[in-house]
Amino acid sequence: MRNQIPSDKIDHYPDLLSCFRGGSNQRQREEYRRFLYRAIKTQLTQRQKQVVMMHFFDGLTLTEIAKQMCVNKSTVSRTLSRALDRLTDLARLYFELK
Repeated sequence: MRNQIPSDKIDHYPDLLSCFRGGSNQRQREEYRRFLYRAIKTQLTQRQKQVVMMHFFDGLTLTEIAKQMCVNKSTVSRTLSRALDRLTDLARLYFELK
């Protein structure tokens, strides 16, 4: 697994940005992108980060990730769900306080 998050590619993953509704203008999108980059890098567990990277940046399915990680697909699904929940919660808190 790579350790670097391709920050310049976050915009190309609308599913990953979907937790940030309402970012219609370029400035808001850039702020969301920066937030998401930092949050993935610093606020997720190593496993959550790995699953998010493999799914959104490498384009792997949950089944493919499960095979590579030697775990059940349900484990990958739960890990991804928890990671997205965490990112959503952090985003709500961060953008509410601004």
